[in-house]
Amino acid sequence: MATKVLINCLDDFSLLTGQELFTSEPILVTKEKIQQFCASVNQMDWFHWDEEASKESSFGNIVAPGMYTMSLLHSVYFDNVEINNITALFLGSDRFRILKPVTAGSKLTLKFIIERIEKRELGIAIHYDFTWTIVGENQPVTLGNFIVRYW
Repeated sequence: MATKVLINCLDDFSLLTGQELFTSEPILVTKEKIQQFCASVNQMDWFHWDEEASKESSFGNIVAPGMYTMSLLHSVYFDNVEINNITALFLGSDRFRILKPVTAGSKLTLKFIIERIEKRELGIAIHYDFTWTIVGENQPVTLGNFIVRYW
């Protein structure tokens, strides 16, 4: 794994604005991970569970729910970024787009950029842009943004 980006104070975010914060190591999406996620959110659609039917479909394999990549953001972010002595609160997302299905056997990478910083009465709000891409492909599978408040 690559060295983590270290954030020790709010000013550290300013130095990274507009730049790529990180691109993750490839993450293998397995049938088991997809089905574990599906079970946890009660998504029982055949294309998440029926391997034979999924192979015959336009997907070509078991397919992950659209929110699967969104659910991985937190853990992959903290695999790549270490924040010390700062309090954080997730504020939400202004946009999230699913552009292409993610199927079992795909290897994904996550690219994070600090798009902008918004000053608050107490602390700052960071607007992050993110893009999930299948290794070896150019078209993103999902992209979006989310906002975190730090103080």
